[in-house]
Amino acid sequence: MTAAAMRTMYKSHPDHPPYGEAMSRCVDTCFTCLEACSTCADACLSERSVATLINCIRLNLDCADACAATGRIVTRANKAGNRQPLEAQLTTCIAFCRACARECANHADMHKHCRVCMEACNACAAACEAMLNALRMPA
Repeated sequence: MTAAAMRTMYKSHPDHPPYGEAMSRCVDTCFTCLEACSTCADACLSERSVATLINCIRLNLDCADACAATGRIVTRANKAGNRQPLEAQLTTCIAFCRACARECANHADMHKHCRVCMEACNACAAACEAMLNALRMPA
């Protein structure tokens, strides 16, 4: 589902989430990052220097899992009584995205897929931070 479609869904949601824009951006970037990290891990496995990319591959896969879980959780708009676990999930996703982006930055000059992944991770961390900020602001 695209971010535009998600915004439409949130506008039609009976609870009218006050942070629908932040939610749709967060979900969109989480799933984009999931795809980038999964693809980067696969590309790393195809490189001649795969032994030097082991840490990158592990972080790619961990980050992809964190983004997938975060995207699915944020998609569910009704968060009544669940703010603390949601904030913890977003914080965890940010940490994985930052770690993966740092690792991919080490290889970005040699491997374009690492540069693309780094950019997706940075965008996801920023969107998760914006979602956290939206949750913490009075509605």
